[in-house]
This record gives sequence, structure tokens and C-alpha cells, in this order.
Amino acid sequence: MMKLYELKQMSTKDLLNTLKESYDALDNYRFQHASGQLENYKSLKNTKKTIARILTILKEREKTEKEQSK
Repeated sequence: MMKLYELKQMSTKDLLNTLKESYDALDNYRFQHASGQLENYKSLKNTKKTIARILTILKEREKTEKEQSK
């Protein structure tokens, strides 16, 4: 799980790449969970939290860009 300060230091392009990777990992974890092969259930929860953090940072950046352009 990535920390908030680590995510905030990343560029928007890197955040989008990390978001895509996190969604792919989440799909994989869900598949493993459904088939009974998932050993670490916290990884599912942590991936969801990382996705939420990335989306929050992207929304914050979008909001500040709109405010600056006014």
C-alpha cells in the first residue's frame, strides 16, 4: 500500500499509471477471492484504499487547476 505523501509527490501521469495497475490488481484479487485462492485478504482492502487515495489526489489537482484558470 502506498502512503499518501508518496502519491502526492508523483506526477499526474504516474498517478494514472498507478491507478490502472491498481485496478488490474484489484480485479486479480477479486478473482482469487472468488476462487478461494486469495491468502492475504488485506491486499484487497489496501488496494481499494490506494485507488481511493489516487482518485482523491487527482480530483484535488483538477479542482486547483480550475480555480487557477478563473
